[in-house]
Amino acid sequence: MNFFENQDRARQNTQQLIGLFVLSIVAIVGAIYIATLFFLRMAPRIWWHPQLFLCVAGVTTAVIALASFYKIACLREGGSAIAIELGGRLLISDIANPNEQQLLNIVEEMAIASGISVPFVYVLDSELGINAFAAGFTPNDAAIGVTRGCLEQLNRDELQGVIGHEFSHILNGDMRLNLRLVGLLHGILFLYLTGVFILRFRSSYRSENKGLWAFGLALMLIGGVGLFCGRLIKAAVSRQREFLADASAVQFTRNTDGIAGALEKIERIGSGLYSPAAEAASHMFFGNALQLSFWEDMLATHPPLSDRIRRIRGLNYKPSGTDIQRRSYPHESAMGFALSSAFTTGAPVAPEKVVNQVGRVAPEHFTYAQKILADLPETLRLGLQRQQSAIAIVYALTLNDTNSPVRDRQLEWLREVQPAELVEETLLFVDEIASLDSGMRLPLVDLAIPALRQSSPSECQQICKCVKGLIKVGGDLSLWEFVLQLVLWHRLEPCIHPESSSKAEQFDNIQEIWSDCILVLSALAKVGQSQPDAIAYAFRSGVFRLPKVGQQEQPETPIACNFAGIQKSLNRLRLASPKLKQATIDACAHTVMVDNQVTPQEADLLRAIVITLDCPMPPFLIPRKRSQK
Repeated sequence: MNFFENQDRARQNTQQLIGLFVLSIVAIVGAIYIATLFFLRMAPRIWWHPQLFLCVAGVTTAVIALASFYKIACLREGGSAIAIELGGRLLISDIANPNEQQLLNIVEEMAIASGISVPFVYVLDSELGINAFAAGFTPNDAAIGVTRGCLEQLNRDELQGVIGHEFSHILNGDMRLNLRLVGLLHGILFLYLTGVFILRFRSSYRSENKGLWAFGLALMLIGGVGLFCGRLIKAAVSRQREFLADASAVQFTRNTDGIAGALEKIERIGSGLYSPAAEAASHMFFGNALQLSFWEDMLATHPPLSDRIRRIRGLNYKPSGTDIQRRSYPHESAMGFALSSAFTTGAPVAPEKVVNQVGRVAPEHFTYAQKILADLPETLRLGLQRQQSAIAIVYALTLNDTNSPVRDRQLEWLREVQPAELVEETLLFVDEIASLDSGMRLPLVDLAIPALRQSSPSECQQICKCVKGLIKVGGDLSLWEFVLQLVLWHRLEPCIHPESSSKAEQFDNIQEIWSDCILVLSALAKVGQSQPDAIAYAFRSGVFRLPKVGQQEQPETPIACNFAGIQKSLNRLRLASPKLKQATIDACAHTVMVDNQVTPQEADLLRAIVITLDCPMPPFLIPRKRSQK
């Protein structure tokens, strides 16, 4: 299945999850009703008391619903909320130790290779077991967490295998379902967790109150029904997804020894967590986060380690010399590729196959990602790690690099609204950025995002406003400025408006977004072609790939469009169902690649469109090799 089919299946699993959730509530209501009968000593006389049952059912359902709604509201910030609840510490590159910096480097490589923004990375300092997780509503607000044991016990290949597994969950659409599962299960786990809290409170303060002890124990016993149901639901949802993530990690890294070695170390060291929050989030982790004793086979959220290792080893992948070289010497292995002023496909990618590239990572994508990181000047590389420097890099990307008078006006305006030291730092990066190939500009924006997200929501909003102001001072909006503004706002939106990531799909019919598709295809056709006939042909090539095209109005030529209209249409397309997004991206690919040539402008706009639709598209337009002289 491709990315969109996985997303669609996740929607179906959500419906099944709601059904299981309702059955769990029925079981909990039944358990509390029976316990109430015995407490009131009514059971020996008669089992059925309609009024009592309705009262128990009403109160129990209300408590579960309120607990679930509260948890869902707490999780609106996405993956970071889970990481913080588990005791995670946000990794900041410029103060990271060598092990932590290695982890950040691996995450950056995989993010560029898979076409998503670099996720937040957290370390669970108090957890010595080997484990990791990925959480978030979309790839745009994802967070990755690893335990201290994971950093200390695994070598680079093993850590890369674990991170590859977690990126599979990001790319396969598992995260949104997993996060919703945490919210729903909190309701049915609420009684059990409350009982645990009361007993721990009594123990911590050495209270002799036997009534408090009995009340806490009773809540735990009754809540045990919810605990049992919750673990059954998590096991049903996540076990098969772990096999897929393991296989994807091997595909990403081209190294079975990495992830298999990590699993073998878990067999010896363990993967259990001590955090009380691990119960609700156990289905998110790389390995079993809970100790389940005799329930293990039935209630484990993950398949047995022996089965996972046997399947991975059964792939019989043996790394070639080139793969070993690429892992050991990323810069040298990438020397055969060079970024050029015009993009073309290395082994031409057919437009029909572009959709299948979404959410998939191939070895050449890693080579490309490593090449970008290796080629970054040291000043830029260090600047991306610091918050103020990252802001300066974004401002430098906005400045006009071809028209000195325009750039002077922009700098004069910038001095009026920003501190002098920030303006001076921006100037330091201008020449460095000007020396880079244009194809490195968007990856540079993505690499700056983790540092930018350390800012407060108001500061993030101010960064976007300042970029908009620089563009306005420069005059007419260029395509690159539109792409930069679009991508920057989208990447920072989870910080500015956390609730935006959890919005549900609103459009399931192509008719609802037909005009938006026509507008976007019109823009792509005009960007990629210069002759009227070629523009019309590229436009029609895309339109005829849309579903139910015969039932819709089909303009012969592209319609008039502007940047504001494109942005408005993309905001609507973002709320389309996975299948409609798939059709839209397929149509865009046919418009762009109709002449087997992809210009830097087309590549930038196409990538911005895909990013806005929350679809992780790797750099499938591999730069061609430098000609030998």
